[in-house]
Amino acid sequence: MFHLTQKSGNIKTGPIPVSTTGNKTCPDSCPLKKSGCYAKGGPLGMHWKKVSAGQRGETLLRFAEKIASLPEGQLWRHNQAGDLPGAGDSIDPAALGKLVQANKGRRGFTYSHKPIIGDSEEATRNRASIRFANQNGFTVNLSANNPAHADQLADTHAGPVVTLLPEGSGMSTQTPQGRKIIVCPAQREDLRGVTCATCQLCSRADRSVIVGFLPHGSAKRAAGKIACGK
Repeated sequence: MFHLTQKSGNIKTGPIPVSTTGNKTCPDSCPLKKSGCYAKGGPLGMHWKKVSAGQRGETLLRFAEKIASLPEGQLWRHNQAGDLPGAGDSIDPAALGKLVQANKGRRGFTYSHKPIIGDSEEATRNRASIRFANQNGFTVNLSANNPAHADQLADTHAGPVVTLLPEGSGMSTQTPQGRKIIVCPAQREDLRGVTCATCQLCSRADRSVIVGFLPHGSAKRAAGKIACGK
């Protein structure tokens, strides 16, 4: 199931449309799935459970119609919880294609932990699907577990990269291979009031800088361990 909130109440996101997708789309390979996922806690966690159970939301077709009806140029975030369409580690190319088509003229962006590294059939297909989305106006950020993983994802050239950062990281740092990482502006205390709606960095598929996220929420301790490679 897919659910669209027309105006987010999240102070970090800002008042833009955001969506939620059922938890069956979350890849088993994501280490946050077991422990560390911020979306499992609080009001978002309760909302996500209802979407996952089919108590809220609609089919992909109806959801795509809602996206296509958003105003021209509208910035929106796909998946405040959930991942790209497809069960577990796999991406459903046809379903993703429907989202890409619905987003034409809009400025959708999202994040994905679906596996794309390696030569397996699944990773190859996922990589091609994400590259297609990024080349056609729907920005899919590749989600890394830590800076070293961010280098691996960046080497695929499938899309822009974001990464978890160990707690206490500076506002600007680098990956082991020297790629620049900046902490999400909405998390920076020296940039109060910045939101996804005003920053829009993650919506840029052509950027070279990696956006880093400091662990947050009720599961930040577990997420912090993953960011440190533990």
